[in-house]
Amino acid sequence: MIIYDKWGQPKRKADFHLPDRWQFAQPTLRDLRPVNPVTSRLSIASRNEAFAWDKLAPVAEVDEQSGTIPIYSAGYWLRRQEGMERAPEGPYLRVGYGVTSTTYSTVEIGAEKLLGDVVRAGSQFPDDAEEVDAMFLANLVQVELEKRVAAAGFITGVWGTSTTPGATAKWDQYDTSDPIANADTAIRTIRRATGVKPNTLFIGAQAWENLKEHPLITDKFKYTQIGIMTPALIAPVLGVEEIIVGETAEETGAEGGSSSPADVWTDNALFVVRNQPGLMVANGMYTFMWNEKGNIPWAAMSYRDETRRADVSRVFTHIAPVVVSAAHGYIYLDVIT
Repeated sequence: MIIYDKWGQPKRKADFHLPDRWQFAQPTLRDLRPVNPVTSRLSIASRNEAFAWDKLAPVAEVDEQSGTIPIYSAGYWLRRQEGMERAPEGPYLRVGYGVTSTTYSTVEIGAEKLLGDVVRAGSQFPDDAEEVDAMFLANLVQVELEKRVAAAGFITGVWGTSTTPGATAKWDQYDTSDPIANADTAIRTIRRATGVKPNTLFIGAQAWENLKEHPLITDKFKYTQIGIMTPALIAPVLGVEEIIVGETAEETGAEGGSSSPADVWTDNALFVVRNQPGLMVANGMYTFMWNEKGNIPWAAMSYRDETRRADVSRVFTHIAPVVVSAAHGYIYLDVIT
């Protein structure tokens, strides 16, 4: 009789002194189970835990594929009107206000995935393949939304002020930079231009990593707080109601090639007025969504393609990320070295 080890390999004579519990006769477990079975309770997936596109640009549902948004000019609402004092029985000062506008034009984004009958029938994976397909497609739509909102609003030249700190003023230069003073400047600039203070700081993950460790920030808490700085703690220090950290990751490498992970939200810091859409509401940016077929924020559907013997899942929506009021935002670019 040949003695095998627990892995199904023949044992050398020199190994025969091992305890009997390590000796296995033929056939081995590996012989009887040549293919590892798929577990029925576990599967592994890697994807972003959360997306931030609608935190920067709230969804504004619209009834038309394209349209115009009126903007009431701030100067008329902030300017003192001379001549408002009225003499007895005299005329009242007659005034007016200016109006401008911006436009949007939505585009459709979406994708489909086939699930063949043979693949469905032969799969040993425990997950429901059709549900996984729908989740995958919805994830792709959100990645696309994240990229488009970032490309439209987290860049230079679209806000009232775009500033790149000098080498010594970047927020990872702890001895010479002052993010609190930078925040004061941004808030003051927006308030003076619009009458409204920005309520949100939208910041890239890497910039946040350095901001939360800045000595001027941590010094505010050294006698009152444990040394773990969170967005909720730091927001009041910078004069905003909320800090939103854009942590979305993306794979920039070509499919089948080398992996090249990166952040969607770069090392910028945007102070912005952010409110839910409505009439006479101050806001910096919207994600316009045309509701064609109940696709707010996106629609999921499926159909049969008999020529491919497959079920097809589809997810789509119509979107247009637009900076609707440049004056309601102030962005610092490349705040770390």
